[in-house]
Amino acid sequence: MRTKTINCYTFDELSDKAKDNVKYTLCTEYVWMHDAIESLKAFANEIGITITNYSIDAGCSSHSYIRWEGTPHSRFIKESLTGYCMDYSLTKTWNNTRDIDECFRELLSDIQKDYEYQWEDEYVIEMCEANEYEFDEQGNLI
Repeated sequence: MRTKTINCYTFDELSDKAKDNVKYTLCTEYVWMHDAIESLKAFANEIGITITNYSIDAGCSSHSYIRWEGTPHSRFIKESLTGYCMDYSLTKTWNNTRDIDECFRELLSDIQKDYEYQWEDEYVIEMCEANEYEFDEQGNLI
């Protein structure tokens, strides 16, 4: 067996090129998609509709769609359905408009904004610190 010594860096200590490498490694998928879909399902259940199909492109809300069927009630609904922030995109819009398609447009727009934020240094630094990630000089996770 042999031992190698390498230098370890935090995200903010990396070069811009290495930071980009970290982002393309850690941020290519929208990390909160499962939670966003759970909010969508809880919302549909809460207002009495069924989601029949959906395709969500976190990077471009105009390429996304949500299809539904049923007759929704028009009652006011509680703001927190699952505890995830996308609940509020749906419930706030519903309570103000009672327009399902507007609720879905708001959700898809907020998913896109959140995904774009996921690429910001501030978010990546927070995620790396919370998970105690360290990197080599090229930005590869150690």
